[in-house]
Amino acid sequence: MESNHSLTEISVGANNNDKLEGTCSTTIDNDDPDDRKLLRKLDLHLIPGMTLLYLLNYLDRVNIGQAKLNGITTSLNLSSEQYNTCLSVVYVTYVAFEVPSNLILKKLRPSRWIPLIMVTWGIVTTLTGLVNSYYGLLACRLLLGAPEAGLFPGATYYLSSWYKRRELSWRVSILFSAATLAGTFGGILAYGINHMNGIGGQEGWRWIFYIEGIVTVVVGALAFLFICDFPTNRPRFLTESECNRVINRLRTDAGPGGSEHFSWKQILAAFTDWKLYVWSLNYIGILVPLLSLSLFLPTIVQNLGFVSYKAQLLTAPPYAFAFITTVTTAYFSDKYARRGIFILFWIVITMIGYIILLVVNDLGAKYFAVFLAAGGIPPCVATCITFISCNISPQTKRATSLAFMISVGNCGGIISGQIYRTQDAPRFILGHAINLGFCVLSIICTCILMMGLRLENRRRDRVYGVVQDNLMTNANTTMDVFGLGSVEDRQRWGYENMSEKEIRDLGDKHAAWRYII
Repeated sequence: MESNHSLTEISVGANNNDKLEGTCSTTIDNDDPDDRKLLRKLDLHLIPGMTLLYLLNYLDRVNIGQAKLNGITTSLNLSSEQYNTCLSVVYVTYVAFEVPSNLILKKLRPSRWIPLIMVTWGIVTTLTGLVNSYYGLLACRLLLGAPEAGLFPGATYYLSSWYKRRELSWRVSILFSAATLAGTFGGILAYGINHMNGIGGQEGWRWIFYIEGIVTVVVGALAFLFICDFPTNRPRFLTESECNRVINRLRTDAGPGGSEHFSWKQILAAFTDWKLYVWSLNYIGILVPLLSLSLFLPTIVQNLGFVSYKAQLLTAPPYAFAFITTVTTAYFSDKYARRGIFILFWIVITMIGYIILLVVNDLGAKYFAVFLAAGGIPPCVATCITFISCNISPQTKRATSLAFMISVGNCGGIISGQIYRTQDAPRFILGHAINLGFCVLSIICTCILMMGLRLENRRRDRVYGVVQDNLMTNANTTMDVFGLGSVEDRQRWGYENMSEKEIRDLGDKHAAWRYII
C-alpha cells in the first residue's frame, strides 16, 4: 500500500509515542548501532538482487562484441558499417524509453515493473540467436533497447529512495560494478561457449545469445519474488518500526526535499534547472568512452597484436581492475562526501590511457593503456550518477533528472558504436581521439558544476545563514525534516505566504538545502 505520510503520522526516535509535528527528535549519527544494523539489513535485501539484474542487463547489451569474435559478422555477412549500426541502434530506443520508464516505475512499483522489463529483454536476447540476416539482427537490437532502458536509471532511483545521500555512492557503485564484472566474465564465458560450436547444428555465437537470454528470463521471473518496493510501501522484510526509521532517516537527510508525492510541477522544475543539462553533458562525456570500450574492447585488444581466442581472455583483467577502482572510489567518495574531485582524477587517468594508445606502439605499453582507460572511466560513471542523485530533490524531480541524464548519456551509445571502424585498425586513431575529446568535455562540465554548486552554497549561507550538516548532527538534536521552519524562519526565507505543499515542493531550491560537491 503506497503511503504519503503527513507531518504527524510517523513515530520516530527512542520513544515511539513521539510524533512528527513539523520537527522530529531522532538519532541520526552515522555511528548509531541501530542505523548500522538497519543498513546491513537493507544492503542484504536490496543490493545483491539489483546487482545481479544489472550484471545480466549489461551482459545482454554488450555480448554482441564477443559474438563478433565468435563469427557473427562472417555468418550474417555483415559489413563494418552494418555491424556498427547494429551496435548503435540499441541506444535509439534506450534514449526514448528511459524517462517514461522511471515515471512508470514510481507508479507501478519496482516489484512489478523491473521483473517485467527484465523478462522482456531476456526474450529478445534469446531470439537474437535465431537471426539469419542483417535486418533481423538490427530489429532485435532495436527492440532490446526499449525494455533494457528502464533498469539502470530505475535501479539508481530506487536505491536513492532507500539510502541517505552520503550512503549512496557506495551502493550505486556496487550496482555499477556489475558492469565491470560482466566484462570480466563475459570474455571468459564467450570463450567457453564458443566450444559449443556445432552443437544442435548451431554456431558458437548463437549459443551466447541462447544461454545468456534464457538465464535472464529465468532470473527475471524469480525477480517478481525478491524485488522489494519503496519504503512507503512497507515491504515485508522490514518491521513497522524499521520502516518508520527508514522513512525518517530519508526525510531527515533530505530536509526540505522530503516530498514524495508525484507532481508535474517537480517534473517541470527538473527541466528548468540549468544543472541538469550540465550534468547530462558531463555524463555523455563519460559514457561515450565507456560504451565504446564495452562494445569494442575485444576488438581493440585483438588489434594490439593478440590472436582472437587470447583477446577474449585478455579482456578480463582490465575489467577486474575497473571493479577495484569503482568500489574503492565509492568508499572514499562516501567517506569524505566528495563527488567532483574523484571524477576529475579518474578522467585524467583515462585521458593518459588514450594518449598512450595514440602515440605509443609498444605492445606492453598499449595493453597497460587499456588498463588505464578501462579502469579509469567506470568510477566516473558511478560517481556522476551519485553526484546528481545527492543534489536533486524532491523524489519526482530526482527520478526525472536521473532518467533524463542517463538518457542523454546513452545518446553517446549511438556515437560509440560508430567510432571504431574496421578501416582504422589496428591503431584506431579516430576512435581514441574522439574518446579523448569527450573526456575533455567531462572535465569542463565537472569544473562548472563544482564551482556553481560551491558558489550557490556560499550564497545561501550568506543570505540565509549557515545550516548544520544533517548527517553529522548529534543525537537528540531537534531538526525540521521538511524544511517548514518556524514563523521566523519562513519570514527570513520569504516563505511566509507559501503552503506546506509548496515549501516541500521546493526540494533543492529550498533556502536550507546545501549541495554535496
